[in-house]
Amino acid sequence: MRTAAAIVLTAMPEEADPFLARARQNHRVGELTTPSTFRAWFLELASPRILLVQSGVGQSAAASALTWAFGQVSTRDVFISGTAGGLHPSIEVGDIIIGSEYRYGMADATAFDYVYGQVPGQPAKFDGSERVLEIAEQLENSRIKTGLMLSSDSFVTAKNVDTVREAFPDALSTDMESTAVAQVCHAFGTQFAAIRAVSDLCGPAADQDFHMALDEAAELAAETTLEIISVLRGGGTPGRRRRQFGLDALYAALFAVIAIDNDLEPVDGETLDLDLSDLSRDLHDEQVGSFAELVAAGKQFVAENPAVRITSQRYDTIRAEILQDLNLVGGRGRQTWPPTSQTIMKRFDGYWNNAMTAIGLTGGSGRRRGGLRYSDQDYREAIRLYHEAMNAERRNPSYSGYQQWLSSQDKPYPSGASIRQHFGTWADAILSLYSEN
Repeated sequence: MRTAAAIVLTAMPEEADPFLARARQNHRVGELTTPSTFRAWFLELASPRILLVQSGVGQSAAASALTWAFGQVSTRDVFISGTAGGLHPSIEVGDIIIGSEYRYGMADATAFDYVYGQVPGQPAKFDGSERVLEIAEQLENSRIKTGLMLSSDSFVTAKNVDTVREAFPDALSTDMESTAVAQVCHAFGTQFAAIRAVSDLCGPAADQDFHMALDEAAELAAETTLEIISVLRGGGTPGRRRRQFGLDALYAALFAVIAIDNDLEPVDGETLDLDLSDLSRDLHDEQVGSFAELVAAGKQFVAENPAVRITSQRYDTIRAEILQDLNLVGGRGRQTWPPTSQTIMKRFDGYWNNAMTAIGLTGGSGRRRGGLRYSDQDYREAIRLYHEAMNAERRNPSYSGYQQWLSSQDKPYPSGASIRQHFGTWADAILSLYSEN
């Protein structure tokens, strides 16, 4: 399964637009095929990519869209970004609410000894992400407020606002999706935060502005959401230094790439004497464990074959394949593991040979690769036929899916690795279909 920096849900197109606009400025946007009326995109706005889902309005729409998203990617963090109605008398239009807890505003099972707002069989409240709340305290924005957020399938208006305020005197805002999303995240054990800008006030006082344009409020929420995701992924915020990999992380990258380059089988990584904690920012625990086995295999191989060699160019090619497989994003200003050859060389006085010596290599040359077997037309035919097969099955094209499709074909076609090498990346291979039209 692919990895995402976060799943970001929005209810309406206007709430998704700020994310899409940013991604389209400098990065690729890839829309996914979905089984319903909601829409979804991969955005290269963080590393790994963000999965943006426009669910539609309402609790059922949001919950079903998120459940689908969990089947597409693994992630530690889920957000919903958009607009809300201000409920507490202290809240003003333009305030940005980040939920510390979430409750249903209209659920009433008190006849069965549940508290008001509690759905039978569920907690009375759902807690917000502690990591996000800690970051919110660091952000220099006086308009950010944290507290209780309510959700229901009914609008809170001047007619019923007093009743809601009496039942939930500490509630800051109300919307139609957040608590349902919090409940799904609770079931999946995933951190959740709703980040919403107040566009309207429920029962405003006579001296209060009571409305902000939807697109303006959505922009405020999206900006804050992306800032928090950036911090979660190791980006800048007050008091944080730019991320730098430890030497063990650099050694691990070299050993892992050497293992892949030489088609080595993984070996037990339990006794590996390298600190792999830097990998945990980009990878889940099971992924770190898998790479530990590759690192151990590469380290053992180098010890037994000190004359083996890998060039910096070959290293970067394999690194790009790793990032593609893991749905991670590298690039200028992003410190993503495995690091680039340039990052490694900077730590070894600017010389690749110094890095090779540091891990125990003494010389030699890398393996030479075989000549071309397929023409450009062959590559394009393979990717076209695979894409048509996926469209017929209403499935999203993927590198692993191509490998499975390949095994079912009678005619020989280029391997997935060859496809990526020919087009540059797997995404470029898919995009080549559209450039022909």
